[in-house]
Amino acid sequence: MSQNKTFYLFYRSLFLTTILPYLPYALLDFSFPDNIAGKNMTGWAWIIMFLITLFCFFEGRVDRRYPLVFWMPWVLYLVLYLINDFSVPGLQLTIQLSLPVFIGYVASGYTYSKDELHWLFKKMLQVSFFVVFLFYYGMLFRGGWTPHGAANPMILSVMAAISIGFFYLSKKIVYMLIYLLLFSVPFVGVTRMGILVFVVIFMFHFVNRSISSKIIPISLGVLLAVFVFYSEGFQEKMFYDGSGDITDISFNYYEATGDMNTSGRVGFLKYYEYGLKEAPFWGHGPRADRFIRMGYGLNDDAVEVCNDYISVRYNYGYIGLSLLMFGFFCTFISLYRKYAKEKNGYKLLIYSTSLTLFFAFLLFMYTDNILKYTIFFPNYFFALIGMAFKLYEESDI
Repeated sequence: MSQNKTFYLFYRSLFLTTILPYLPYALLDFSFPDNIAGKNMTGWAWIIMFLITLFCFFEGRVDRRYPLVFWMPWVLYLVLYLINDFSVPGLQLTIQLSLPVFIGYVASGYTYSKDELHWLFKKMLQVSFFVVFLFYYGMLFRGGWTPHGAANPMILSVMAAISIGFFYLSKKIVYMLIYLLLFSVPFVGVTRMGILVFVVIFMFHFVNRSISSKIIPISLGVLLAVFVFYSEGFQEKMFYDGSGDITDISFNYYEATGDMNTSGRVGFLKYYEYGLKEAPFWGHGPRADRFIRMGYGLNDDAVEVCNDYISVRYNYGYIGLSLLMFGFFCTFISLYRKYAKEKNGYKLLIYSTSLTLFFAFLLFMYTDNILKYTIFFPNYFFALIGMAFKLYEESDI
């Protein structure tokens, strides 16, 4: 198989594995199955992407530029821990956490011309519009029942960052309209972290390099944030009595008191506090966070820690969390150095969007399980990083 065909196989799989979990909802009237062979569509999606990535990883000799050295300590730690404390759920988690890194590595092996970049933008836009369509279809015709509520802002934030980058570079209003359409999903759905991520993308996108170029976006972003905060839906979601002020917010979900609605996070932290103190450095092993809550008799829908920092600490300790943050930090610094001296519009868009999405990733980690939501955000994020490192070495755009 030629490298060109491998490129399209790889990226079509990236997009299709995002759409696959939505099919049971989209094709509900056609009795599309929720599960096949005991796994739901989300499970099959990441498994398919893993197999495709594995195939592309070993296919042919290509010049890959991804900085694996930053991420191999984290991946090696995961693998060694799995060998020491093996379980089937632990194996699944290890593959899930490692997969995006190797997606970035594979992505860094392709050549990206203008045609390929335009094709990728078009496909990403189609996936995003599909998610938006299903969201509003559910809001209007299925009594507010929408698919993958927490994951929608994650996948849409990728396209939102690309659109804002295009807008700041070209000043074409169509890209701002795309951003606003995508932003409407977390706004209407009152997904609080999703709203914050979208506002941060608008305010701090790295495509604006100078301080002066950030003044207007930051000012408008503050006004947007205030508008959203005092909107009726947000007030009802944020406070138990339906109203409150910014001074009533505790930015630490787990120590919030009074009227602030933390969606149960203050309560569920108690399940992990003893274990976090008992094994602070090495943790308890892969998927120990799931088993601890099952031990309290909680059902399967309530066994996830809605915070990746806590999840990684519980499973892999401060050592694991430090290695993960090491990968993020070193990759960010390395990419920032390339971005700082880049003038080409296409490259600048990819670099600046990738840097901006670092903040989206770290914010989503605080309230969600985004590390395990590989097909909804991490796969795209690491593919962009791989693309950015490859683009730095190419001169054809």
